Amino acid sequence: MGNVSFRSELSKQSCSYMPKTQNQHDEYGHEDLVDTFLKLKHINKNVFSSTHQLPGRKDGHRVYGGQVVGQALMAANNTIDPVFHPHSLHCQFLAPADKSIPIAYEVTRVRDGRSFGTRLVQAKQNKTTVFTTSISFQKVEPDSICHEPEMPKVPPPEECEDVMTLLKRMLDDPKSVSPEGKLAADQYRRVLELPNIFGIKVITPRKYINVPTNRPMKFAIWVKSLTPLGDDEHLHHCVAAFISDVAPVGTPLFANAAAGFRLGMAASLDHSMWIHRPDFRIDNDWVLYETESPVAAASRALIHGKMWTRDGRLVLSTAQEILLREDRANENGSVSESRKSSLIPT
Repeated sequence: MGNVSFRSELSKQSCSYMPKTQNQHDEYGHEDLVDTFLKLKHINKNVFSSTHQLPGRKDGHRVYGGQVVGQALMAANNTIDPVFHPHSLHCQFLAPADKSIPIAYEVTRVRDGRSFGTRLVQAKQNKTTVFTTSISFQKVEPDSICHEPEMPKVPPPEECEDVMTLLKRMLDDPKSVSPEGKLAADQYRRVLELPNIFGIKVITPRKYINVPTNRPMKFAIWVKSLTPLGDDEHLHHCVAAFISDVAPVGTPLFANAAAGFRLGMAASLDHSMWIHRPDFRIDNDWVLYETESPVAAASRALIHGKMWTRDGRLVLSTAQEILLREDRANENGSVSESRKSSLIPT
């Protein structure tokens, strides 16, 4: 099937999506995380199609950006020798993806070398390119040089609070937080409406409850898949890409929400990921994901991320720029419906 006819066929299809449910981690296991949220339909040797879309927020019309990153990496993996592992991804979010329309992932085989390979993936809906990523792959080599920063000294995940439990407590018990902290939590909840397919533990709840203002923000979470993923390292890389887009947007929101900022629109503009060591797992133990926003200006925030295994290995780094626009009320003081519908989930 040619690409033109494939795109035409996509416009006639609909795509299912999975809203969040309270006990979804009991209902959806390994089969649903991988075979639903990352599953791709093989159209031809270079073209793949999504089968399920995950909305970026509750009742949202757009696709969660992390799923697009994970599916694009999955598509690229299907076109290269498995002895090659991804070591860098550089993504651009060009337009919001509609969750009701399948996404076509068109892979260009840019280069196949002896040590490195390169793939360009374009994600399209109908005739519109909504996302692109350039992915570089490498055959595993022994270390020639080796250095890394020390892992942050944080409490173990067993001593940390589940993020949804914390947010619910903050939102349901106004006395436990300041008004600014409650506002920050409410804004963060808007972009954290994912099914409970991942466990997320908050390192420092006091940072969420007593929110400082107008200074660079740093947060850390423990995260893992709630169900086993198997031994395929490529799958763990795709799942890590899937989850890497969850935490960054909240990092700059808290300090600015405490200063009175009210979120009207959040959109990932780009997303980069570097896999330093391909032999990590994201299911049999928790990994630490630390994010920091060193600067926010011109309605854009920059976020850097680092992911460590529990034994202190830095396995993955991320960088992302996010568009954050303030909510503007209409003349009667309420947010306009058109403003609400313009939200682009990250």
